[in-house]
Amino acid sequence: MNNIIKERFDAARKIYGATDEIITASGVKVKGRYVLCESGAVTPSHDPLHGFCKSDGFPTDSNGQTVNDRDYERDTDAQKITRQIAENYDNRALQSPVVVSDGIVLSGNGRTMAGMLAARQNTDDSYISYLKSHSAKYGFSADNVTSFEHPRCVFETADSYQLTADVFAMFNAQEIKSQSKTEQAVKLGKVVDDATFARIVRNINQFDTISDFYGNVKASTDAIRELLQAGVISQMQYPEMFDGDSISNQAKDILENVLIGKAFSKNADAVRQITQFKGVRRNVITALAEISNNIALADYSLERETADAIALCYQARSNGNIGHGEIVSGFARQTTMFSDSEIVADHRNPVTMWLADLLNHSQVTRLKKVFALYNREARDAASGQVDMFSGGVKSKAEILSEVKQIFSSSTQSELDQRLSNAAFERRIDAVTELSQSVSPNESASELPQGVSVGSMCSVILPTHEIVTGKLEIILDGMAGVRLSGWRRIKVALSSLMALLKDAA
Repeated sequence: MNNIIKERFDAARKIYGATDEIITASGVKVKGRYVLCESGAVTPSHDPLHGFCKSDGFPTDSNGQTVNDRDYERDTDAQKITRQIAENYDNRALQSPVVVSDGIVLSGNGRTMAGMLAARQNTDDSYISYLKSHSAKYGFSADNVTSFEHPRCVFETADSYQLTADVFAMFNAQEIKSQSKTEQAVKLGKVVDDATFARIVRNINQFDTISDFYGNVKASTDAIRELLQAGVISQMQYPEMFDGDSISNQAKDILENVLIGKAFSKNADAVRQITQFKGVRRNVITALAEISNNIALADYSLERETADAIALCYQARSNGNIGHGEIVSGFARQTTMFSDSEIVADHRNPVTMWLADLLNHSQVTRLKKVFALYNREARDAASGQVDMFSGGVKSKAEILSEVKQIFSSSTQSELDQRLSNAAFERRIDAVTELSQSVSPNESASELPQGVSVGSMCSVILPTHEIVTGKLEIILDGMAGVRLSGWRRIKVALSSLMALLKDAA
């Protein structure tokens, strides 16, 4: 995969200097040696001499994106900073070494690209002068330095690394502060592993809202520790994640960027488009936990449709034709009918159109509510559970149609009850998964005689119908009961009854 880069580095003229050991920002010790070579001998993730396009042969992830944690191709702020550094390329580029492995730049990407620009512009005299005067500390002579036209000193690792986003993040952990929220989200979507992401989401799922999660010191602190364990933040940054007895605004930003970046890790453009308009970002942030849950639903996930909807919403807002709170789907249909302009999403796809309208909705909780109801139904369907009324497993389209019908025909109280049930079921799943066991809490003393967690019992529904189910959990004074052949329901403890002996 990296033969092009390795062959270029192997063929380049090099002078080897002193051996050394450096420590990355994340605390990892790296052994290696200093190497003197010509500018351009080592390869950064992007080529500054050709519009910051991806460097040929540089490692990519399963989504075709560079594994480097910063995407210079689209990060215009990073491009600007790189050009500014190149205009006066001096010994600041040597304050921490550029680290390479087989010619691939692991750390010092920006400085390497700035050095390439400086070589072309002949703006690296200060760098060369310093390197010549202090060459001995790197194991070179002044004559070694002057034997190159545009010499560059890099640190070559003694060990080989599996070139993943995690490895690049290990070498560049200190850059998290210098990135915009947008690019930080793109980065974190690459470096956070699936297991860490799942644990953080389960943690958040214990609460009705993300604000409630932030307000719980233990839960939010556990999430920050997950980020520390995953290498997203370093031990030096850890104290900055707290403000008194709660997590800091900086920590909240990082957590939200983890969720956004991971939720749309297959489409970095969607991450960037979300952040362009405050209303859209606010709607997505509010629905983050539900959107994250949705991704785990395999064939029932709305990941692709949501990314298409984000692109459509971005296009409509960018053109200036649509304002916050206005209908986006109409823009797509009209543009398709009356203009030659290319639309980024299929206007015939009702799911994409509906999601685009929800993303731009003036009610910040609307998108979250739709995902909450959809996820509740889709979770059963994804696991192959048969619906007792339709006689089969519901399709994705059928579930979406039902959710839309609920919003159009339900009274506010009916809608609130459905949302309450969905939130309760989500919390039960999270509590059960996190604890790995179901146990009664202080509400157990309120159970009718003969009823206990794990036992079968009768339930009196609001319709006065009596059904049978298994009491799975007690949470916040309510009972979670799994009905035979159906889903779990949320009921008051007072509605539970012990089964009659002859019924048992």
